[in-house]
Amino acid sequence: MVQQGLITINGYVGSDPVNFGKDASACSFRIGCTRRYFDNTAKEWKDRPTIWITVKAFRALARNVTASVHKGDPIIVSGTLANEQWERDGETHSRTVIEAASIGHDLGLGVSQFTRHKPGFAPATPAQPQQAAPNASEQAAMPQTASAEQSHHSDLPRDPYAEVQDSQMADSGEYPVPEDDENPPEEAF
Repeated sequence: MVQQGLITINGYVGSDPVNFGKDASACSFRIGCTRRYFDNTAKEWKDRPTIWITVKAFRALARNVTASVHKGDPIIVSGTLANEQWERDGETHSRTVIEAASIGHDLGLGVSQFTRHKPGFAPATPAQPQQAAPNASEQAAMPQTASAEQSHHSDLPRDPYAEVQDSQMADSGEYPVPEDDENPPEEAF
């Protein structure tokens, strides 16, 4: 029997997707998940520590994620758990990642628009839906939750790995990934 660590996780995108690999048909980003619990003694909700996980996507999924997913977006990721190991400066490093099979916006927290593309389509930039500006009466009728949702990503706990990653990217000009990430196994997806 084949055993795979299948996982579905929801949370907020902590960093914009970054392309890697020779033909840039792979991307990686971080997702932050904060579990909450109700403290009966204090009669309030409390947060547990935030868990930060790297998510990797390949091929068409990676191209669509790069065009659709942005820092602060609430998303749901389904995929396989994997462990990466690499050596740097004589030290062995490892991390747990999710190799995504599907990624989508969490529609319990907002709305999204889906656009189906023909096979072989590679979006160059994120699609920006064309909308007419609302008039004054429409603006007054709109709920005022949009600004709170947009600014939610500033409320995310700090991701220490992302800061190291950003500084390494600034120094070298490329995304720091283990060498085996450039050639993911074909049978995985």
